[in-house]
Amino acid sequence: MAIPPPLLLVEDDSADAVALAEMLSQKDDRSWEVLRVKRLSEALDRIESSRFSAVLLDLSLAGDRGLDAIARIKAVARYLPIVVLTELDDRELALQAVAAGAQDYLIKGSINPETLLRVIRYAIERERILQQLQAEILERERSEQILRSIVEGTASVTGKDFFHSLVRSLAQALEARYAFISECLDSPPTKVRAFAFWQGNNFGDNFEYNLHGSPCEQVINSGRCQYYPRQIQSLFPEEEGLVDWEAQSYAGITLKDSSGKILGHLAVLDDRPMENEVRTRSILEIFAARAATEIERQLAEEALQISEEKFSKAFRSSPNAITLSTLKDGCYIDINDSCLKMLGYSREEMLGRSTLDLGIWAKPEDRDRLTQPIEERGAVSNLEFLFRKKSGEVFPGLLSAEVIQLEEEPCLLAVTTDITALKQAEKMLERLAEIGELAATIVHEVRNPLTTVMMGLTSLKRAKLSDRFSEHLALALDEAERLQRLLNQILLYAKPQNLDRSQFDLYSSTSETIDCLRSLPLAIGKKLEFISSAVPIEVSADKDKLKQVVINLVTNALEAVDAGEVVTVKLQLESEDRRIYLEVHNGGAPIPSEILPKLTKPFFTTKPTGNGLGLAIVKRIVEAHGGELQIESSALAGTTVTVELPAIS
Repeated sequence: MAIPPPLLLVEDDSADAVALAEMLSQKDDRSWEVLRVKRLSEALDRIESSRFSAVLLDLSLAGDRGLDAIARIKAVARYLPIVVLTELDDRELALQAVAAGAQDYLIKGSINPETLLRVIRYAIERERILQQLQAEILERERSEQILRSIVEGTASVTGKDFFHSLVRSLAQALEARYAFISECLDSPPTKVRAFAFWQGNNFGDNFEYNLHGSPCEQVINSGRCQYYPRQIQSLFPEEEGLVDWEAQSYAGITLKDSSGKILGHLAVLDDRPMENEVRTRSILEIFAARAATEIERQLAEEALQISEEKFSKAFRSSPNAITLSTLKDGCYIDINDSCLKMLGYSREEMLGRSTLDLGIWAKPEDRDRLTQPIEERGAVSNLEFLFRKKSGEVFPGLLSAEVIQLEEEPCLLAVTTDITALKQAEKMLERLAEIGELAATIVHEVRNPLTTVMMGLTSLKRAKLSDRFSEHLALALDEAERLQRLLNQILLYAKPQNLDRSQFDLYSSTSETIDCLRSLPLAIGKKLEFISSAVPIEVSADKDKLKQVVINLVTNALEAVDAGEVVTVKLQLESEDRRIYLEVHNGGAPIPSEILPKLTKPFFTTKPTGNGLGLAIVKRIVEAHGGELQIESSALAGTTVTVELPAIS
């Protein structure tokens, strides 16, 4: 797979830049390289000298705040996708930036790797589709203009027998025995094919031949008319066809398209010398002009057909709603199937009618919001509007549009995306954030009285109690401690995974942790093996949190095996992709396949005394480091938990 151009990150906050780079470094269907600059001026210099897949632009850059940054980037690279980054209280500014040409926006603090990668991919894809459609339309217009000029210049030249008629008429005009027209089969030309051949009194079979050693080679190589009035066989002794045709004279001229490209050549031969050079050259030039015009017309028709097929394919197969409408009154000229599906209309119901007639604008005044910037700039990108389906259902959508000329009439090519799911996801993220804050608040409120209760219960241990009450007291203390551990786990999961990074040797840290785990009561009678190349593996990570990952995974593995069984921890560095792989394997009972995807979900557990937060916290720690957690289990291979982390380059 080809490596895409890098992403340009324009961010003056180092912490935000690092967080975004970590998210983008996670495993995706492509490998993103990120180039970060701190100032808009530096970004503009980079854009002018290099190619980028997209720009991530912080709208709160010192000295460059506002929509001017969008306009300056678009002035340098019109089709470069832009995703703006903004704070929560700058949502209105972000929407204005999208209206000014940005593809999308992201709110800092609410970004996760999946959302970031999805927004980048969608922004690039939307810009690519719009650019492709515009290019296809422009190409179709250009081909149509060429075709019109050809038809106007050769109004009397029609029919599939044109070239046969042409070579016969040419032979008759010059009173020559042979006449043929050819096309080049390669580039630079070394071989041609004659596709119309007159041989005195009838048409001969078409033929192919190499140019080398023939008078046709001189015609093609010179790009001009060549005239050999006599002794043609002695001039070109290697050409056996001249002998077969008893040729004594030859004249030929190149056929060129309007750009000067050689298409082939037109030639006449005779078994007598040619006498009038001026007349021969003049007639050849007239017939060559007509022949080249017809060839170019046919090539233009083929190119137009291919262009229309490409445009039609892109138009029809796009997952986004695409429409063509008149700019003046908004009447639909064409609609793709995605638009019909999105709005619920049939093609017959929409063609020839306008958006206002159909009531597609939930707020009719929104059309003025669209037409005003269209008239000023000729294009808009990702304006958010409310649209109405045929059923009456109102939904939010992002609309990008550009003015194009079709048959000298200004029309609007518009691409609309239903963002209902995106809006719902944003609300869900906000709701989850509120729940997380509420959970953290509740934990804090419960921990304080719980601490007081535990102090009281601990004090009672010094009192002389009967066996019955001592047993109740011990049970109460155990439950209080379990509740305290649960609250700590909830708080740890709810808190953002802020990493205290440092550079250290992961091999030494893991080896020390496993040595400590071997002394746990849980490990007695069980074998804990550590396999590694015993060479330093440098990482930039939070040392304590990675220790927590190792402890949690190894403890789970030890709990899953019986006495005498083995738990294996394997640590290795893959030098090719600079990734670290930590594998924890046990041969206990396999985990059912339907349970595997749920193991990292909060509060899901298969243990009678577990709280279901251990693996969920592990996953969050691993992903915060730009890594990935995978769990595989089968009766034959046992259970393997793999942690994949980036190594220091």
